[in-house]
Amino acid sequence: MKKVTAVLVPTIAVAVALIWLWPTSPDAPRQRPVQVVNTALPRLATLAREIEAVGTAQARESITVTSEVDGRLEKVAVIEGQSVKAGQALFLIDDRTARAQLARADAQLADAQAAWGRAQQLENSAVLSRAEADTLKAAQNAAQADRDSAAAQLANYQIKAPFAGVLGLRQVNQGSYVKAGDRLTTLDDLDYLEVLFAVPERYIGQIEIGQPVDVRSISYPDKSFSASVRQLDTRVDPINRTVTVKAILDNTQRQLLPGQFLAVTLRTGEHHAVMIPEQSIVTEGAGSFIYVVEDSTATRREIHIGARQKGWVEVVSGITEQEIVVINGHTRLGAGAPVEVREDAAALQAELQPEAMPLFETSPDKSH
Repeated sequence: MKKVTAVLVPTIAVAVALIWLWPTSPDAPRQRPVQVVNTALPRLATLAREIEAVGTAQARESITVTSEVDGRLEKVAVIEGQSVKAGQALFLIDDRTARAQLARADAQLADAQAAWGRAQQLENSAVLSRAEADTLKAAQNAAQADRDSAAAQLANYQIKAPFAGVLGLRQVNQGSYVKAGDRLTTLDDLDYLEVLFAVPERYIGQIEIGQPVDVRSISYPDKSFSASVRQLDTRVDPINRTVTVKAILDNTQRQLLPGQFLAVTLRTGEHHAVMIPEQSIVTEGAGSFIYVVEDSTATRREIHIGARQKGWVEVVSGITEQEIVVINGHTRLGAGAPVEVREDAAALQAELQPEAMPLFETSPDKSH
């Protein structure tokens, strides 16, 4: 018995040593470590469908005030920046010559009328022929036309506002000699501005008269102005494939000026959207993906994103609002990795917290 025991003991020792030293197979599966993550549920929001463009402001009525006659500027009846009424006198050009011409025309008209009056008394007598009467009648008509022309010419020496508006900078001084066509000033109706902007032709079917338009200017970075669609052009630009839209903006406070560039946002409707925090999105090349948690496992999902709004991103396709999205810890994840969800109220960035800022109007209708 002692000999058998002596043989078994070294045999067992050798077997244990071989097991201990035997190399592990490189193909043997290794258990992946569990990753701790924070998650959040998507939010359903109502977003506006918007078309963004760059527009130009122009006055609803606008002219360059010019002279129609030559002469010396005798009087400037207004000042720069003044609001004027329709028909109000703006400038007076020396009109002495024009008045003299009108007086001469008045005298010639009076002679022609008197001659025609005498002719009417003699028209049925043998003293005056029918041809002579017609000549006198034509002379009266010509004198009347000359008088009307002289009166119209005289009126051109007094320049009046054709509509109510605001005067621009004056280009001439009192006493200056002006010629026909010279620019004197500008006149703009600033109470209402027309905002012109172009949109791609594919949006024509979405644009309707009266739709609201949000207008912004770099002159007032913290302010927006409300306008509404007034008219669409009747033609599409054959080069740019765009159509011009005209919106009307109430500018009674005179904050905007014609010629300004404006950022325009045209609202064409609303739609329901699934929104997720921007911090949950991983960008890879031109694509975007996220991780969702299913049965304590991370599943990678490719998504297509839409509008962005204050740290939230619209998911056009890829997930539903019931799926749990990883918002922290996703940089160390891989598809199929085991995860441990840890609740942490501070995981969602402070500016995205619902109680910090009501970002969206949630619709009671959950349909998409």
